[in-house]
This record gives sequence, structure tokens and C-alpha cells, in this order.
Amino acid sequence: MMKKYFIYLLISYLFVACSNFPDYEVNDWNLLIDPNFNQAKIVEFYKDKVSKVPEASKEEVEIYAQMQKALKKGGNNSFMDSKSVMLDGYLVPVDTDGDRVDKFLFFPSQAACLHVPASPANQTIYVEVKKGEGVLLEDAYEQIRVYGVLKLQETKVATGTASYTIKDAITRVVPSLN
Repeated sequence: MMKKYFIYLLISYLFVACSNFPDYEVNDWNLLIDPNFNQAKIVEFYKDKVSKVPEASKEEVEIYAQMQKALKKGGNNSFMDSKSVMLDGYLVPVDTDGDRVDKFLFFPSQAACLHVPASPANQTIYVEVKKGEGVLLEDAYEQIRVYGVLKLQETKVATGTASYTIKDAITRVVPSLN
């Protein structure tokens, strides 16, 4: 009995030790949003300011620009900077290397990739993968798992803006249950 237990323990240890998947601290997209971020409060604050200036005025345009800036900036969780993550989501290709997508915007849901307005920047990650780790073009519409170190660094590309960046990422297609 003890011998079986030892063999089971040894096999379990070897499985974990030989795994090529990195350790991670975060696997929840919601943690990327600042827990103190209150979008409704920001909108209400600027709505009050807008009500005090003439409609379609230069001042109104400036207030709306300030509100957009506050909404984009305010929702980032600075505690996520430099955290190791494993996140599942969907991508919009930015660049390819042969038959692989090696740079992409990464989102928590498929709908975020398709709809306008764009997903909030605090729910968008710009990903650059390790050489040879890119997502095959044929898998680009599947759910993808990304491993890497999250950096709070804004990146703007033609298809959107991301508040976070992961460089040297490892990617895997998430197995479907169908």
C-alpha cells in the first residue's frame, strides 16, 4: 500500500515538475479593473459639468474629452503590474510571422473583439509571443490561453488601445468541450 502511494506521489510530482506551463498568480480578467473604479460616478461628475456650459460649445467638447480620458485612465489596477498571469480569451491579430499570429490584442470575450465601441482598455491586453509560440492562423478564432507577465503599459495599434502588455507570452488553444 505504501509503495503504491509513493509511486502515485512520485508520478504526480514528475507531472507537475515537467509541465511546460509557467506558474501564474492571476487567472481572472476582473482583477485587471481597479476595484475602486466607479464608471457611473465619473460620468455623473462630468454630466454635472456639461450641464453648466452651452450645448455644442468648445467647453462642452473639452469636458467630454476630459471624461473620456478619465474613463480610460481610471480603471487600471496598478496592483496587476508585473504579475504572472494565465488568461483565457480571444484575439484580434496585429501582426503575423508566417502562418502564426505573433502580435495581437487580447480580450476576455469573443464579443469584445467584434463590437463597436471597442472594449475598455483595462480589459484589453497587447500580446507579443515568444518566437515560435504564435497562434496558428487557423486557430485565431478559437479561445486562446495566454501565459506571461502583465505590464501596466498602454499600447495603441490600428485596431484598438490596450492598458496592459504581455511580452514573450506563451499561448495555447483552449480545448473545446464539444
